[in-house]
Amino acid sequence: MATERKEAHEEVPAAAPEENETEYRMDGGLQAWLQVLGSWILFANTWGLTNSFGVFETYYSHTHIPSSTPSAISWIGSIQLFLTMLVGVFAGWFLDAGHLRILLLVGTFLEVFGMFMTSLSTTYWQILLAQGICVGLGSGLLGLTSVAVIPLYFSKKRMIATGIAATGSSLAGIIYPIMLRRLFVQIGFPWAVRALTFLILGCLMICCAVMKLRPRPRRATALIEFKHFRDRSYMAFVAAFTLMIASVYVPFFYIQRYALSLNVSEEMSFNLLSLMNAASLIGRIGPNFLADRFGGVNIMAPSCLFSAVILFVWRFSHDLPGLIVISVIYGLISGGMVSLPPATIANLTSKQSELGGRMGLAYTIAAFGALIGNPIAGACLRPSGTGVSDVQSEYQGTWIFAGAFMILSTVCVMLTRYFRFGLALDVKI
Repeated sequence: MATERKEAHEEVPAAAPEENETEYRMDGGLQAWLQVLGSWILFANTWGLTNSFGVFETYYSHTHIPSSTPSAISWIGSIQLFLTMLVGVFAGWFLDAGHLRILLLVGTFLEVFGMFMTSLSTTYWQILLAQGICVGLGSGLLGLTSVAVIPLYFSKKRMIATGIAATGSSLAGIIYPIMLRRLFVQIGFPWAVRALTFLILGCLMICCAVMKLRPRPRRATALIEFKHFRDRSYMAFVAAFTLMIASVYVPFFYIQRYALSLNVSEEMSFNLLSLMNAASLIGRIGPNFLADRFGGVNIMAPSCLFSAVILFVWRFSHDLPGLIVISVIYGLISGGMVSLPPATIANLTSKQSELGGRMGLAYTIAAFGALIGNPIAGACLRPSGTGVSDVQSEYQGTWIFAGAFMILSTVCVMLTRYFRFGLALDVKI
């Protein structure tokens, strides 16, 4: 056992010598920061759409398809998130093979086409096919790209560069809901969605122009390399990632409905989602800055733990001041959990020529957490009345489910550390 841990310790900075010379010489420069810009745009228009789904959830349940249940509507956002992550294994294989341009063009087409079809949809199944499946597939090709390119350009600044790029999803989570909510009233649902789609198209065209892969060793690989399943620290982190994804978006999906159920005004209920995304924007930078110094796993473990505590106590927030406070705190603490995993997977990868495949495999497995998490949270709702205590009881199962999964994620993060270094406390990972 001691020998095994020593070998694992030695593998952390390990890449083949010839890879070190080509992979880590650059840690900045114009080309590198252009990739951060491109990744920022991709974050905004993939994960940012997930962060914005709360405004669709509320509009669908109250206006567009009110006959559908909250759990059924949440399946639209969950399938979108599921596919955003599921196709990661294919996107990772294409990236390792050097086909970045194809991923960007096909992903852009699918996402834009799906959003245009959403603007024409009037029934649940039409929206599910357009927004859930088509947009999800496009986001999957673009979302993996947003997290896999930066590690090829950065080493010492890898975490902070990824954190800066990840703020795109938080900023989109602020701007897109505000934009859509106003346009729903002013020009109606179809043209509101089309306006958003034109904005997305313009942004993604910039990505196609500036993003490129660095020259690096390439080799023919299978779509899935089963040797990765024998890496215990990697698989423990993949389990942590899966459990975290199943729970971290629950407040983003349900905060507006929860606030409305507590008789908070529609305007302020909507603003809670924007506040959470604004706090999450700040939360993307701080943890990633610390992770460059102390290690991604060392920062992610307390982030998961504190997020679990907040999810467990969410049911005790029953008025607007309490909801504002808990939404801001959750946004701050949970922000890093979305941006830390890809850079942490890169740190757990010995050979950079395998980075796309390992990252894609992790995202594909974690996709199943994204698929079941929010619908299960919605199924945990137990309507019991209109009073404050009744609403708290109605959502109790939702918050407990999310908190329990986040606790399990914390345990798996700690197992990642243990499998890599044993009980050593002064190690950066």
